[in-house]
Amino acid sequence: MWRIRAGGTLRSLKGTLVETMAEEMVLLAWKNIGGKPSRIKINKTKYPISNGRGNVYKLSQDKQVYLDDEFVLSIECKAYAEVAMYKRILVDAFLLKKHFPKLKFCLFQLESMLGGDYSIAVDHPNGSPSVKVLEHHFPNLDIEIITMLDGERNIKGEIHKKQFYKPLRPERLDHAIKYFERALKEHL
Repeated sequence: MWRIRAGGTLRSLKGTLVETMAEEMVLLAWKNIGGKPSRIKINKTKYPISNGRGNVYKLSQDKQVYLDDEFVLSIECKAYAEVAMYKRILVDAFLLKKHFPKLKFCLFQLESMLGGDYSIAVDHPNGSPSVKVLEHHFPNLDIEIITMLDGERNIKGEIHKKQFYKPLRPERLDHAIKYFERALKEHL
């Protein structure tokens, strides 16, 4: 019983860490491009998505960025993402894009289990066959995948354990902040 609670606590702490990192990088990017702090808001508003027959799905992603109250960037934050999680992220982004056609999307993750080179290439990864096939079926979506740590996730080598520590390289931090700067710049 204790291990289950400890595991849940660790997952929660990692989730909070990733969300905090993403939010702080967005705020830094906004500051870097000269954005006024009063114009930006980050929250997690739930949007009702309906099938027109009375059924409603309330949808939000982890960090939703608003400039002058316009929803401009949706960020899904994960300690790691694998293909099944990415399918859910794609569907949620697809539904949000129907209501917010100009919305930009980002998957911000510590580690990757998506295959391909997401945990190797810092800028412009080629991706993995699985992710490319999924994205092919959502041609109007462009989700930036940002991975903060090098090396594919090892399910038996959790990064909170000293022997599996992975450093956070400045190149990855810089890439993430530059992406957020580009995503926000058009709204200056």
